Amino acid sequence: MAVDEAGKKEKQQISTVSGQVKDNTGQPLPGVSVTIKGTSKGAVTDVDGNYSVNVSGLDQPVLIFSYIGFASQEVVVNNQSQLDIVLGEDTKSLSEVVVIGYGTAKRSDITTAITTLPNADKIANRPISNVADALQGNLAGVTVTQSGGDPSAAPQIVIRGAGTINSESPLWVVDGMPYYGGPLNPRDIETYTVLKDASAAAIYGAQASSGVILVTTKSGKAGKPRVSLDTYYGWQSAHKLPEALNAAEQSAVYNQAADNAGASRPDAHNPDKNPWGQVTRTNWIDEIFRTGGIYNINASISGGNDKGRYLSSFGYQNKDGVLLNTNLKRYNFRIKSDYDFSDKVRVGQNLYVNQSNSQGTNTSNSYSGTIINAIYMPPAAPVYDEEGNFHGVVPDNLVSSFGGSYGDTYNPVALLLRPTVNSPSLNINGTAYVEYSPLANLKFRSGFSMDLLRDSYKRFDPRIPEPGKPNSMNYLTQSEASRNKWIWDNQLSYQKAIGKSFFDVTAVYSAQHTNYEYNWQRGQNFDREDDWFQYMGNAKEIIERPTSSVYEDALTSAIGRISYNYDDRYFLTGSMRRDESSRLHADNNSDIFPAASAAWKISSEPFFRTDFFQMLKLRASWGQIGNIQSVDYYAYNVPLEAGNAYLGASPAFQQAYYINKESNPRLEWERSETFDVGLDVAMFNDRLTLTADYYEKYTRGLILPVDPNRHVGVQNGATRNVGTVLNKGLELALGYSGNIGELTYQVNGNITTLKNELQDLNGYGNDHIVHNQNVRSMFSPYRSTPGQPLFSYYLIPHDGIFQSNEQVAEYTNAQGELIQPNAKAGDLIFRDVNGDGKIDDNDRVYMGNAMPDVAYGLNLNLQWKNFDLTLFGQGVSGVKLLTGYKYSTYNAGLQGYNLDRAVLDAWTPQNTGASIPRLSTSDTNLNFGTASDWYLEKGDYFRIKNLMIGYTLPAQLMSRIRSGASLRVYAAAENLLTITPYEGLDPEIGGVGLDMGTYPVPRTYTVGLNLHF
Repeated sequence: MAVDEAGKKEKQQISTVSGQVKDNTGQPLPGVSVTIKGTSKGAVTDVDGNYSVNVSGLDQPVLIFSYIGFASQEVVVNNQSQLDIVLGEDTKSLSEVVVIGYGTAKRSDITTAITTLPNADKIANRPISNVADALQGNLAGVTVTQSGGDPSAAPQIVIRGAGTINSESPLWVVDGMPYYGGPLNPRDIETYTVLKDASAAAIYGAQASSGVILVTTKSGKAGKPRVSLDTYYGWQSAHKLPEALNAAEQSAVYNQAADNAGASRPDAHNPDKNPWGQVTRTNWIDEIFRTGGIYNINASISGGNDKGRYLSSFGYQNKDGVLLNTNLKRYNFRIKSDYDFSDKVRVGQNLYVNQSNSQGTNTSNSYSGTIINAIYMPPAAPVYDEEGNFHGVVPDNLVSSFGGSYGDTYNPVALLLRPTVNSPSLNINGTAYVEYSPLANLKFRSGFSMDLLRDSYKRFDPRIPEPGKPNSMNYLTQSEASRNKWIWDNQLSYQKAIGKSFFDVTAVYSAQHTNYEYNWQRGQNFDREDDWFQYMGNAKEIIERPTSSVYEDALTSAIGRISYNYDDRYFLTGSMRRDESSRLHADNNSDIFPAASAAWKISSEPFFRTDFFQMLKLRASWGQIGNIQSVDYYAYNVPLEAGNAYLGASPAFQQAYYINKESNPRLEWERSETFDVGLDVAMFNDRLTLTADYYEKYTRGLILPVDPNRHVGVQNGATRNVGTVLNKGLELALGYSGNIGELTYQVNGNITTLKNELQDLNGYGNDHIVHNQNVRSMFSPYRSTPGQPLFSYYLIPHDGIFQSNEQVAEYTNAQGELIQPNAKAGDLIFRDVNGDGKIDDNDRVYMGNAMPDVAYGLNLNLQWKNFDLTLFGQGVSGVKLLTGYKYSTYNAGLQGYNLDRAVLDAWTPQNTGASIPRLSTSDTNLNFGTASDWYLEKGDYFRIKNLMIGYTLPAQLMSRIRSGASLRVYAAAENLLTITPYEGLDPEIGGVGLDMGTYPVPRTYTVGLNLHF
């Protein structure tokens, strides 16, 4: 008895346990949760990893050390007043809990197609400038396409294929609230989660038919203030550029083209008559391209205590494009905090301010595109004349003789430098919330978000006096747009365990409202062109009536979801969402969208006991979502248009109001429906993970404008529900991690297949959709028809080149008539597909589209001692691109433009193996004017997207500066290598695959550092 009492007294002498927590590299870990098992008491490690816990009065206390990304440890105190702990990294815990719609769930319990970005922390260390770069190639089912390399353009993100030809983009949800603001700072983001199927995304309803991307931003942790500084500097350059003919080659080519056409050689290309035109003075491609600098800095400070936490960050980016006078400047600021008033009440806020200003250039226009004009412009012309003004296609003294011989083209350097553009955009997004937990398993959360956007645009175009495409008028164009949006979400969550059953119930009421206003005007004829004179009040003429656009939009939703789990083996989830939108008539403005999913975790079954599998789970899901993005704001009751009407009186033009489009009060929601079956596997102690999915995604009630009713007398037809689109495919994601001695590695790969098909156009009025994308107004290569993909190429096949006039003569119809009567040796052979003995649009066939059949990515991360290496590649297959660029840069039958150097390999009797038809100033066979597959090329590519090597200074060295400080330096290359059969500038052109000389994606080299203390 005396011994027992002595033992108790000895134990009672230990009232406080303290120590330090480090990772396996010796770095202190701030923010580690230290709790006393069986109690709510505990502490959090400070910035140096130190902690102190009061254990007085406890018998055999056990401390639990837990931290996201590390394996938790339980340690028996055993009368020790000093406990130093080393936490090891745990890949399982990194992915154990994921964010889902309006809540979180264990990854192993998920019943729908949800994927999280692997190694988000390592990807954030890449020198990426937008969040789309982080997603590209890293997630199965998520296709990211850069819109060329223009710094002012945003990448396109498509989840599981395009389901509509209308507006389609995923919904972003940031820290639990729908987000419509400006570009997010990648350095602010902790995790990315993508809801891919309708069952997962259905809880977000009408905004989520194109998928949902959930973002969790970084938060402060308890402890001393912690400062982070990330910065890099880089250089961007285009690594594959077109080449134009030099002056002598241009003359030789046009003389040959005239000979082939049986025409007189042009005087402009006669060395005796125009010696000026024989001298190469400028490489215009070299003049418009440059090495662009890129600078980025992000700084943050965070900290807090057991009651409140905060994080404040600032980011600045300055990126110069590889084309002159194209750039992007962006500033962003975030302050995020939360505070625990008690163990039942928490409040928080997240304020994000984004200011950007960008200037791009038009490279898609075949008349005034920047790159194509650098091909057009004669190489004999210098950039500037003797007086320092921009030079035209010929000197002033040769205008009357040869001014029209080189085509109506712009000086491409002037095209970039002459306009003055200012386009600031300010976005303020603020969110505040309060959480109240009256019971341990019941929580109420109310969140309010306000989003303010202000876009301005001002462009001044001076006069163009130089020969080529002169314009004696100057212009000022201005626009202003403002959007005010608020969202209010109220959420009630309840969780309850009853025996082996576990219930999770969520109810949400959400409301949002948007006001938008846009104004545009243009003035012309300014006496002066100085910057201080470029104001609308100084315009002598405003001949175009100012325009404006305004709308008000409201959406309210009621959501219910229940999840059931029996014995960690059987899982069921069902949800119902009712959306009501102001965009539809009162009879149709509300609808209900259900979803259901189930999973069977085989690895939890008693009969399935093996150390080989840590998880084996089958799941299936189905759901419907309404698409509000494709519905015009007032499609059910189109407002009157305002314009000018000619009355013949004085004044001749009077303001008028008229109906320009038919209304459709019967318009209904476009509805997305997805069926998904999946398999989740974890093996070899979670070292190997596999996720596989098969899905079918239907878009029903496709919304399109139809032809007008001729009896009504209105120019544009109503918008109707007219079709069905199917996307289906397979997705596979694999991950493996391990180590070989001191070398640790992690490999992640994914592959996605996609088949897109327009199934019907019931109610459209036509059996196909003709799209307005075209090649220099000569032909439109796209058509959408049931049974074919959206935006299919609709072209005439060609079968090579006629090698002789005899071959032309032999290509006849049943009556012995020539099928191509205007052809000669060297012209393209067009296939008479329908056998009617002639070549016309009836010979067109469908030839796929620009959507990839397969997309894939592979990411390798290595770490050896203090060195780390990342290698990331991504690619696509089954892509076809239409190189409309060839129409005017391979074609000598236009206005005399200079041509691409590739025409030196055009067909001649001595070069019969050529793929380019003969040169001619008269395109009598319509080699270029025919919508043929001669323009079509494979757009497959594999790209080494990122290679990065880093070194982290030893902790012992950095601890001399400050305990817990770390410094990593790195060098990286983006878009290092591209393997592609595509002959254009870059295969990643975005849009529907029409390349008119698209701004190329640049290769970027950067050096940077990550400093934390």
